[in-house]
Amino acid sequence: MTVWITKADVPESYYFRSSGYIANRDMVYFSSELGIKPLKYSRNKIMNTPEFSTDTVIENIISPISPGDIVFVQFPTWLNYGFENLLIRKLISLPDVKVSLLLWDVISWLFDDSDRDFTRDNEFQLMNQCQLIISPNEKMTNRLVEDGGVKTKIISMGLSDYYCKTPPCFKKEFRKELTFVGTLEKTDFSNYHGNFLINLIGNPKDLTEEEKNQKNLKVVGALDNSKIPSYLNAGFGLVSYQNKNKIIEKSYFGGAERYGQFNNPLKLSLYLSSGLPVVVDRYSPHAERIEKEGLGLVISELNDIDEVLGCIDNLQYNTMTDNVWNYSIKLRSGFFSKNILRKALLYLTSESDCYIN
Repeated sequence: MTVWITKADVPESYYFRSSGYIANRDMVYFSSELGIKPLKYSRNKIMNTPEFSTDTVIENIISPISPGDIVFVQFPTWLNYGFENLLIRKLISLPDVKVSLLLWDVISWLFDDSDRDFTRDNEFQLMNQCQLIISPNEKMTNRLVEDGGVKTKIISMGLSDYYCKTPPCFKKEFRKELTFVGTLEKTDFSNYHGNFLINLIGNPKDLTEEEKNQKNLKVVGALDNSKIPSYLNAGFGLVSYQNKNKIIEKSYFGGAERYGQFNNPLKLSLYLSSGLPVVVDRYSPHAERIEKEGLGLVISELNDIDEVLGCIDNLQYNTMTDNVWNYSIKLRSGFFSKNILRKALLYLTSESDCYIN
């Protein structure tokens, strides 16, 4: 029996800024330490494949799989709808092959924060045809059941790991400022009127003119992902999806604010793996962990930043960095990834030849 995990084979440049591909790559890396083999597909080649060749391409992808194997599908696959749907359905139909969806994002909810019936959406239909779902966290798990109508067994990862080739600097400088990394159009920074500086790492085109001209915002610009950890050497990492005013210019990800109550932001893992304490929204699925483990601070809205940072001194900050460092070691070694994969394999099979370190 062989255990597989899907890997989107893309040019190295895709990993400079795309969190989806970074998570996909890192999970393959961590799973390889459990003896799990990559099931590769070339994203660019597939996207340029003529429709009449679709079946042939997918058959080639799944050809190494044999009866009795297990396949973890990292979902979304970042293929177009037709290819993704056909690939997963082909895997599900293979005789005596068990398929688990390793869920990074629920695209429907990222774009739609309505209360409509999602149960008929293709994402949830596919989940109900697999043997197991690996969810980012417990809050997402509960919503999958309640709003997605998922009946398949679900287990929760907790936090997403983040692989850093270069170990981060242990000592962080105590400064009352924050750094935000990511897609700048998901958060309304124009609503921030605090005195403490927020450094914004991302595409400036995603900011409104008002945000670009705010004195409490410093637009750093987009950076290659590999260079960001060395930039995170002081203050706090910010995770917030607040868009209270529902600014039209920031409505592309229409469900982002509500989605922040359920997802595992890769920026959170980036900060923690880099040894940087964090500031997260109170409705975040990780707020309780952050408070309980002393990994940072929690805010109800962006303008709470002055109050919560204003109360912190150097001693408290150093205690947080010590706590974060312990988490950093876990995240960079794939602790949460390997733990959930072990649980998944134990659920999917009792075969003695299932290789787990």
